Amino acid sequence: MILLILLLIPFVSGLAIPFFKQGSSARIAALISTIVNLLITLPLLINPQDINYTAEWINFLGIQFSLGADGISLVMILLTNLLFPFVVMAGFGREQKNIPMLNGLILIAQAALNGVFMAQNAFLFYVFWELALIPVYFILLVWGGDDRKAITLKFFIYTLAGSLFLLFGIIYLYQLTPGAHTTDFSALSQLNIPAQTQTWLFWILFIAFAIKMPLFPFHTWQPPTYKMASTQGAMILAGVMTKMGVYGVFRLILPVVPQGVEYWQNMIIILGLIGVIYASVIAYKHTNLKTMIAYSSMAHISLMAAAIFVSNQYALQGVTFQVISHGVTIAALFYVACLVKEKTGTTEFPQLGGLKLKAPNLAILFLIVMLGSIALPLTAGFVGEFLMIAGLFQQSIWFAAIGGLTMILGAVYMLYAYQRVMLGSQKAVFEKVNDVKILDYVILVPLIVLILGLGVYPQPIFDLVEKSIQPIAGLLKPVADVVSQIAR
Repeated sequence: MILLILLLIPFVSGLAIPFFKQGSSARIAALISTIVNLLITLPLLINPQDINYTAEWINFLGIQFSLGADGISLVMILLTNLLFPFVVMAGFGREQKNIPMLNGLILIAQAALNGVFMAQNAFLFYVFWELALIPVYFILLVWGGDDRKAITLKFFIYTLAGSLFLLFGIIYLYQLTPGAHTTDFSALSQLNIPAQTQTWLFWILFIAFAIKMPLFPFHTWQPPTYKMASTQGAMILAGVMTKMGVYGVFRLILPVVPQGVEYWQNMIIILGLIGVIYASVIAYKHTNLKTMIAYSSMAHISLMAAAIFVSNQYALQGVTFQVISHGVTIAALFYVACLVKEKTGTTEFPQLGGLKLKAPNLAILFLIVMLGSIALPLTAGFVGEFLMIAGLFQQSIWFAAIGGLTMILGAVYMLYAYQRVMLGSQKAVFEKVNDVKILDYVILVPLIVLILGLGVYPQPIFDLVEKSIQPIAGLLKPVADVVSQIAR
């Protein structure tokens, strides 16, 4: 029942808040809703046993409204309900049109994302997957920046195309289940699908997840979308929605088509590592702060994609930990970019420089968040990336070496960006700049505490996911056995 409550609080609030007449009241109500959801989520982490809810739904198809959560799901639910209070607060004190509608859409997006991570059957998973797209589409379309119509349309087409592949895969799997058909994850994971079928079914299921992450070469929607998005939209997209793709691999790829994973394993790992280098190089060469952050996010997600397909204990623990680390860090980075834009009127590097002279406290906050992004030891980013690289090392020393470039290249482009924004000579456009406000501390300081706290003591996350990861890590057979079986 508690999962249903976590689903209903933001959904009902999201439907009610658009009818508020005052924007300030709508923001406060939305913030209260997200805080309540977070407070309900935290006890689940202490006692995660037997969390489920099931109700009759579409009986003639054998589909139930079934919610549940294991350690991996709880990490995703925690990230969602942890970040959304900060997403709502990011709108406080800022001029926005139709504030009640905006906050209502934010809460509906939160409800849908929770649903994605709670769903215990593939059909319900798909329903929430599509539902999450709708409020985010309107947040981008109405509250986005320049060229928002064309960019949002591209984002929508990409995502919808991937979703159609996912729907086809779910229908195909549904038909394979014996007797009274079902889409329950537990039933799908027990299917004995021929190895040759798994090789093509893998791609049918994977394309939707690769687009959502995004993974090279399915990434072209991401940089312009992140740059155009409002701060709140970018925090939702980069902080939580990219993790839908990672979670989909855990739920529908690794357990359902393990032989397909083995067959294409090295190709996906290579695509992930290409994404690391490609995104890092573009991030270094780009001249816009928000676009640079977008490519940095792609680089880190690409390493996660490579590591999840290694599928050993180190890699999977690193990926689940990095879900939290990356979500918190990237949300903080986009909020910093928002502050830079508000204080200077631009995020273009050629027009920036010397901002620390007028906003020294912002420079300090930016520096700490940036160090978390480049995986400095004793930050959360270091823990996740170290484990993922260790997992890659068990697959291939060359994979580990290339994956390790994430840290090196990340340090290069992030330090270079910091230099161009905060250091150097002061620009005339900065004459009336003020330093950070109390609200900015309220948003950034807790995120920084999480970045440092999880870096110093990551064990609670490991304890949470360990039992859920062990069965997945033992799913895959030696690659040579799978390839020879398919060849026969």
